[in-house]
Amino acid sequence: MAVSKEVSASNEVVVSPGRLRRLWEGLSILFASKTAMVGLVIVLFWVFVAVFAPFLTPYTPLEQDWKAPNHGPTSKHILGTDELGRDLWSRLIYGARLVLVVLPISEDVWLPGGTALWGVLVALLVGTTLGLIGGYHGGWIDEITMRLLDAMMAIPVILLYLLIMAALGASAVNVVIAITIVGTPGIARLVRSLTLDIRTREYIRAAETRGESPWYIMFVEILPNARGPIIVDAMLRVGYAIFAMGTLGFLGLGLPPPSPDWGSMVAKGREFILAGSPWAALWPSVAIASLVVGLNLLADGLREESMRYQ
Repeated sequence: MAVSKEVSASNEVVVSPGRLRRLWEGLSILFASKTAMVGLVIVLFWVFVAVFAPFLTPYTPLEQDWKAPNHGPTSKHILGTDELGRDLWSRLIYGARLVLVVLPISEDVWLPGGTALWGVLVALLVGTTLGLIGGYHGGWIDEITMRLLDAMMAIPVILLYLLIMAALGASAVNVVIAITIVGTPGIARLVRSLTLDIRTREYIRAAETRGESPWYIMFVEILPNARGPIIVDAMLRVGYAIFAMGTLGFLGLGLPPPSPDWGSMVAKGREFILAGSPWAALWPSVAIASLVVGLNLLADGLREESMRYQ
């Protein structure tokens, strides 16, 4: 027993530094990519302002200043106000919680945050499972699953979003459901293609020879070796989900008012552009564009890191 404990302890000592070294090598490559670093800075900025929103503004997203509707940037309201006199900086950073951070918007707005992340995570879970099952087992299971997903992918994305939201109604939960339904087919096809390649490797044959179960092979042997492209794709899909949330909010099918949804802010603010007050539409448009661009740049950096180890 003493010998076995010493062996296991020595193994832990050997394995742990190896994992840390691989992690550091991956991070060093990521940090060496200027594209990835620019994207990371943009994403971290929005995460920071979303987490610390109550400390970065004295206003709530619903607080109204009736003396200053549709005002431009001032020392009191650094980004200006909307048509109801609500502070745009406050609504912008609290709106970031809707997208990125799993935190409530405020005491007055009960909606939970992280809508885009939840939608992509659920789509990732469902799509990865379907792709692994179809790619590993093949046969009629793969055929039926892929044909159903192909039928879903044949519908234009915006039209599919509109159909789902029109049927379910406007709410945070329904936005997550819509993002999940739209994102699942693409993730499933990506994972299936990776599985078809990886299942022919020698270590998969060795696991089958050992008598490992199909679930063990799929989630322990195949999935970790396919994580690079899946992570990059998931990062891009978060950007797509944010853009979709903005589109739905602009069309009035996103999160219900008075939530500080960036898309609905653009829709309301555009009515006052010709009146000389573009701020309410400008800042949420910049927020959506910058966050989507940041996620795409970060995904490009992650793709460079994954290609380095191929």
